[in-house]
Amino acid sequence: MGAAVGGVITSAANPRIKWIRRLQEKRSEREDEGLFVIEGLRLAQEVISARVPTRFVLHTEHLGARERSLINGLARLGAEVEEASQAALTAASSTETPPGLLAVVTRPELPIPDPRTFVVVADRLADPGNLGSVLRSAWAAGVDTVFLTAGTVDAYNPKVVRGGMGAHFHVPIRQGDAEELTRSLEGLSIRVAEARGGERYDQVDWRSPVALVVGGEAAGIAESWRRTADGAVHIPMVDGAESLNAAVACGILVFEIRRQRGPK
Repeated sequence: MGAAVGGVITSAANPRIKWIRRLQEKRSEREDEGLFVIEGLRLAQEVISARVPTRFVLHTEHLGARERSLINGLARLGAEVEEASQAALTAASSTETPPGLLAVVTRPELPIPDPRTFVVVADRLADPGNLGSVLRSAWAAGVDTVFLTAGTVDAYNPKVVRGGMGAHFHVPIRQGDAEELTRSLEGLSIRVAEARGGERYDQVDWRSPVALVVGGEAAGIAESWRRTADGAVHIPMVDGAESLNAAVACGILVFEIRRQRGPK
């Protein structure tokens, strides 16, 4: 277990700390092991609520009643629990000011609803913060599935996980499988979000089954989506304004779709 005092992990060279760092930093490690890292009380509570199998929990000694309750809940999901010094936990964390608790959990494989009527496709969305916000909005608006095309940042990147605020445990996410994506969009009207082209978003009838394609600011939407889409939509802006942040635009669009359809 590396350097420890009284069972407490104190060294950044500890094998467990190095393992967590690899999961934080390397997509290939997360994919090979089917694991990722969550940090903080809010995400720990979401893991417990969703009953996600948990491999390992690391915490500091400064725990209140809520933290201890959450650790007990994670342990009931299968987690091995270890205490660490603040320095060791900081070495394992992906943030500059880490919370006192992190956990290694199994990547959820939530089933895709059938039939599906409300899908978001994130096409080449490279910014982790934006993808996290897209997932959070998708969860809040009752999106059935979020598909991520090749070139989109890993959904289990630490910044994406923080930005999603628990969406990973409630919204089915599929990444990089073009064949599955093609099958899953059958029977759906495909609409691409553009900066200024197409119809105004609030003049579209969104009540039929639909897939909304949102692209990254740098790469934009792939031309193949424009060729296959049933239409484009835009959010009106004042003259001279730059295009909206992708996550902001997605939030506006999915909540208009939800408004037209009524509560889920």
